[in-house]
Amino acid sequence: MEEFTQYEIVLIAISLVGGWLKFQADYNKLAARVKFLEGNTAEFRADLKQLLQDIQEIKVLLAKNKVE
Repeated sequence: MEEFTQYEIVLIAISLVGGWLKFQADYNKLAARVKFLEGNTAEFRADLKQLLQDIQEIKVLLAKNKVE
């Protein structure tokens, strides 16, 4: 096996550091996106719960109008 020159070793080290930094940046982007989506899901669930309550109230009002 031939020996690596200092230039090649430096290039390999820079490539490894660059790859690690890119991985960290991508990981942080994905983590932020997951946190955003989880927040949206909680908001969506709250809106859906309110919508279901309103529909139940409308059903009750319609039932009262039929009885009277």
